[in-house]
Amino acid sequence: MKAKLYIIKFLLAAAMFTSMCTTAFAETSDFKELPSKSQVSILKPFTVKVNLDLDASTINSTNIIVKDSKGLPVKVSIYPGDDSKSIVIYPQVGGYIPGAAYAIEISTNVKSKAGAKLSMPVKMNFTTSSQFEDETSNTALPSIKSIDILDKPLIQKNKTSFVITPNISGDVQYRVFLFNYPNETYDNSNYYTSGVYTELTSGYTSAISSLNPYTFTKTDGFELGKYKLLVYVKGSGRSGKYKDTNTDFDNFYSTYFKVLDKNILADAATTTTTTSSSITKISYSKTLEEAVGAQIKAGGPVYSETTGFMKANDSLLRYYMDPNNYLDDYGKYSFLVLNYMEVSVDDLNILLKGKGVLEGKGDVFLKAAKDNDINPIYLVSHSLLETGNGTSVLSNGILVSSVDGKAVEPKTTYNTFGVHAYDEDPNRFGSEYAYTQGWFTVDAAILGGAKFIGTNYINRVGEKQNTLYKMKWDINYSTYPHQYATDIGWPRKQIKRIKDLIEQCKTAKPVFEIPSFK
Repeated sequence: MKAKLYIIKFLLAAAMFTSMCTTAFAETSDFKELPSKSQVSILKPFTVKVNLDLDASTINSTNIIVKDSKGLPVKVSIYPGDDSKSIVIYPQVGGYIPGAAYAIEISTNVKSKAGAKLSMPVKMNFTTSSQFEDETSNTALPSIKSIDILDKPLIQKNKTSFVITPNISGDVQYRVFLFNYPNETYDNSNYYTSGVYTELTSGYTSAISSLNPYTFTKTDGFELGKYKLLVYVKGSGRSGKYKDTNTDFDNFYSTYFKVLDKNILADAATTTTTTSSSITKISYSKTLEEAVGAQIKAGGPVYSETTGFMKANDSLLRYYMDPNNYLDDYGKYSFLVLNYMEVSVDDLNILLKGKGVLEGKGDVFLKAAKDNDINPIYLVSHSLLETGNGTSVLSNGILVSSVDGKAVEPKTTYNTFGVHAYDEDPNRFGSEYAYTQGWFTVDAAILGGAKFIGTNYINRVGEKQNTLYKMKWDINYSTYPHQYATDIGWPRKQIKRIKDLIEQCKTAKPVFEIPSFK
């Protein structure tokens, strides 16, 4: 009698997060379609159960494939399970991309030990959670509690040490890998899921007692750039329980850091002043860890992913909130004081040349800056960003005939800072708000928008949010963070434009205020 191989169970390890995407894979009669899964953790493996003992040689990446929404194979790890009737599919290094659609395909070349083939190919679609994860929490196994980076800020080619603290008793072993981001402004997972990791250790270390932290040192340091450090841990003298294409492991942990060419605060006193700029240091009453924890507790921080804005975790927040990652001549613009600075009208008009409805409005921006104690270059930069260099529909005028569903006298309104232009319908919300504020000319929109920004952020009563850093990270909030944007990378994404504009202004003398955590 010929045995027939069939799938009796297709189990997914617990996935409790919300997914905002739907699958991009069409149904086909060429496959047996299994029920799709959603809200899948980006780090969870799948387990396939069958009713016969499997031929282990047929459990491989040729016969079992995970494809992305474009139908391209994903670099996963395929291994026999804990028993002869199971297969485990481990995610790619770094996990799947949050909020993305995938499909698992199992061909008929998967066989039983007796040589019986799967009766027909099997396919299961799944979508991942919108929550970013970069460390595992496989309980009852050796894990990593924290990784502390010594001697920050990190300067290129200087000795760099990482103190790794385990979260279990007994001897453990570590293996360390490094990923160098090709782009310092974005955190897209496809960078490191499809990129190359460089091993910094030579296989697993020798046995190390978990009673003491392990210090990994790279004596020659690193080149300039943004990095992800991925550290694997396992119990000493045995194979790890899990696997990916890098190694076997029990758990792994990630941290992020930036290597700079200089430290602008090196050898500085409380205040450093030159003829063209000045730098002041200020102190917060919280530690960086306390500040990060408060942001996570409040909820809402997101980061830019290929699939949209996804939920950030504490590791990413720690990177973006740490001032040590911005203490060079580029990153310091996160700390540019946004209060009024003398700039000439001619300089502003040079910046506004060819910028649509904003061209020639240097005098209006300067008045708005003076009236509201705002850095005029910041105002120009902010407006250029929000209006697409003066070309957006909102900035060029929208005829409004109703506000909040109630008819009003039809008038054309202008919004040059995207104030109240909520994502659900930015043009409607932004234009209706402009109507309530009387922004019926471009000039009125510039003056009114500047007042909104100055009152609610830069000169906010109680605590000024007068740098890009403070507009994003309301460190001393008592109830809920008051932030201009939820994107954790928002300050850095403003830097290039502001830096370029200031460098074009011969009359500009910028002031920088560098935060320091307890």
